[in-house]
Amino acid sequence: MMKLNFYTFIAIVLAINLVGCKSDDCPPNVVDNTSPIVWKKAFEKTDLSSSPMYFNGSVIVGHPSDEAVYKVYAYDAISGDTLWQQSIDMLGKFEPNFKDEVFLIGDKVILSEAHDLCVIDANTGDILWYKTKIGLNSRCCEIDGFLYRSDEVNNNISTLYRFDINTGNEEKLFTINRTEYGSNYSPGLLMPIKWTHPSGDEILVLQNRSYGWFTDMESKMDILAWNLTADSMLWYRESLDGFSSTARPAISGNKVYFYGDHHAYCINPANGETIWKYFIGNGAEDDFNTANILIVDDKLIVKPNNDHMYAVNKETGEQIWFNEDTGASPGLLILHKDTIWFCSAGIYSIDANTGEKLIDDWTNNYKGSWLFPVAHHPTNGYIYTSDASYLYCLDPRYMK
Repeated sequence: MMKLNFYTFIAIVLAINLVGCKSDDCPPNVVDNTSPIVWKKAFEKTDLSSSPMYFNGSVIVGHPSDEAVYKVYAYDAISGDTLWQQSIDMLGKFEPNFKDEVFLIGDKVILSEAHDLCVIDANTGDILWYKTKIGLNSRCCEIDGFLYRSDEVNNNISTLYRFDINTGNEEKLFTINRTEYGSNYSPGLLMPIKWTHPSGDEILVLQNRSYGWFTDMESKMDILAWNLTADSMLWYRESLDGFSSTARPAISGNKVYFYGDHHAYCINPANGETIWKYFIGNGAEDDFNTANILIVDDKLIVKPNNDHMYAVNKETGEQIWFNEDTGASPGLLILHKDTIWFCSAGIYSIDANTGEKLIDDWTNNYKGSWLFPVAHHPTNGYIYTSDASYLYCLDPRYMK
């Protein structure tokens, strides 16, 4: 059954809520003592690619420009003053989206989109290096100073690569082909997490999200563990589920967590066996297309595409709390001081301990498209996000 694509969803919301990109007419101070808008900065054009990140007193955000290039901006987190900006002009279209395509590692901004990978100095905006490799997927993650990317070639093979975050040097790790693993399904390797085996070997645990182009035209969720130390397959498990989320797995101790179709799974990384699974229902939106997998203390936060949100005990899979009325089809879930933040056509915050909704669908009086991640000032409580046309600094105390 065809699932609602996240980018189709946000395009619909954007069409409904879009506001024109106006001059940057908001002063870099609080407008009045009840407005949550501390400052805002206009982008050159309205677009669905924004990912604010807080770094050392600044807010860094990337966004396409009118010049047909992608620009990265750094603003003072308190005043909104411009600190630096950098233009990235690749050979083709370069518009990395949020989630696992734009993120901050230490003092480096990582930008990953289709064939391209770019690393920027967060202090100065200087481009440290970039790579173009035809066939790569946009998804990216960092493990121990390496950036991981995968490709899919002609529905026959999928390869996992890693790049040194400091130099860009490339290393090919392993390849899955549809005849050796996966029962003739076309492979699609997703992003891994690392687990350390009791022997000391380093193990990558990940999903092969395959599809039956040559068989039944159905989706299939396989999972696997690759021994980095021994350069060999530790185990491969077929058909954990059918349709599945593309979310990177999460790890806590000796347990790895995946989203399948209507289930959250807890997996033993030593052998791939299921420790427990949590069923959320058979409704049309009781599945996982958009949210990442989040662990908060003893809880796994389970967020399907509908308005529901669950917290289950990460050791046992038993439900701790349930909120049936949060936002649907969220983007990136961000934890800050025991509060879960996300945007879903509005800004939401949820108490991670109780499930209580603290901020409920704040939309700036229905202006703009609130679909992007939320970054946080570490001490004063300000948050930073976008409505596709502006970057905002907001004070949550006035967002009730």
